[in-house]
Amino acid sequence: MTGPNEPPHKLSRQQLRAQERERRDAEGWITALDIQDLALQGAIRAAIGPQRVTRAALEAAIGVSLVGTPRPVRGMRKS
Repeated sequence: MTGPNEPPHKLSRQQLRAQERERRDAEGWITALDIQDLALQGAIRAAIGPQRVTRAALEAAIGVSLVGTPRPVRGMRKS
């Protein structure tokens, strides 16, 4: 767990590649990224619906970068 003044955990190259390959449907991405903005949730549902896509494909489909949104890491607990 990192405190407010500590830098965030840096992911390994293997973890980053695994995340790039990860595919989810609209509901899966909304949940995984903890998106609270209703307009953004609607845009994601409209853009990809039930298709399972990567995060890069999701960003391209909605035309918005999700860089500020935390990327979940498997095996790590939310703090």
